[in-house]
Amino acid sequence: MTLPWHLDVLGLPAHADEIAVRRAYAAAIRKIDPATDPDAFQHLRRAYEAARTWCEQMDTAAATSGEASAGGPAVAASGAVDKEDKPSLEESPARPVDYTVTLAWRFAADVGAHRAEGIQRMLDDILVELRTQYIDAPGQFEEHLIDLVGLQRIAHRAEVFAAAEMRFHWDEVGHLAALGQRGQWVDVVMSQREAWLTLAVDRRRAWLDLFAQAETRLDNALLRHWPEVAKLNERFPAWLGLHLSGETLQAWRAGFDTQAAVAPRRGLRRLRWHAAAILVVTGIVGTASIAIKDFVRSPSVSPISLPSASSPQDTPLRCMELYTELDKADAFAGKQPDDVAALKTRAHRCQQAGRWHAQTRASPSLSDTDAMPH
Repeated sequence: MTLPWHLDVLGLPAHADEIAVRRAYAAAIRKIDPATDPDAFQHLRRAYEAARTWCEQMDTAAATSGEASAGGPAVAASGAVDKEDKPSLEESPARPVDYTVTLAWRFAADVGAHRAEGIQRMLDDILVELRTQYIDAPGQFEEHLIDLVGLQRIAHRAEVFAAAEMRFHWDEVGHLAALGQRGQWVDVVMSQREAWLTLAVDRRRAWLDLFAQAETRLDNALLRHWPEVAKLNERFPAWLGLHLSGETLQAWRAGFDTQAAVAPRRGLRRLRWHAAAILVVTGIVGTASIAIKDFVRSPSVSPISLPSASSPQDTPLRCMELYTELDKADAFAGKQPDDVAALKTRAHRCQQAGRWHAQTRASPSLSDTDAMPH
């Protein structure tokens, strides 16, 4: 059996599948320099395209033959391999993983391990390596990269998006349309970015700083900003996804709800504390006021209460006798402290009544009964 020319150019057997075709093309293109030998490059590329078409026809024929033998309608089998062979990031273990998928995950790992400043250089290195592979490799890697960013499975998503936008020329007319739903998502992000740029520069910077802090740690100071973040997320959901992960947004909302639920209970406890403090202060002020009034009414600091004005001890005669007794140098000698205090109290009362003086010659001799106040 004579091999088709395209398989012969690629050095493949008759049973080669599309994956084998791509691998053979990647190996062959490394040996050709398109700049110095463009004819050989074009011949290899035509062989690659012809081999892919041949593999597709063989797959379709095999599927149709199998269904016809089973008595079923001649339609494409539900489990047939995608003709464009663009593997997603969720490859089945039973299906060989495309090289570009492995390269995309490797790029994601490198981005997570390095600073954002090196993303452009790393992407350039990847593209250089992809150009040595089969012709569709850069386009497939581009699709995988969009998936990584859109599904938030790569770090520094805003920087990766900006680098990919430049390297894959997303601003060219028709480029995003060729990417299907992925291109539509990219277009939405770019449109929301234009709307974001209409905000004041200082506000944008402040928000980006808050987003970076939230991705690291959500504290109470950040939680109170959730209402504003929620409004931003409603307006720029795709663009915001480059800066805040879905997990962070959910945690932010849940933390704010918890904080809002706890705040009324804290306010009630604070109100009760204030009320109790007011009662305590009021009690202290009332007690102090009573004490001051008592002090004003009674200048004496003696703890012994003064006798009433109607007491027989208040007579002028007894006051003069007490004055004479306490005027002595040894007036308190041999007396108990309580007796001394009582004598001082009586002396103070006599002084208040204007009777604290010695008996003079002009002073009449009064009996206790005559001296009683009327």
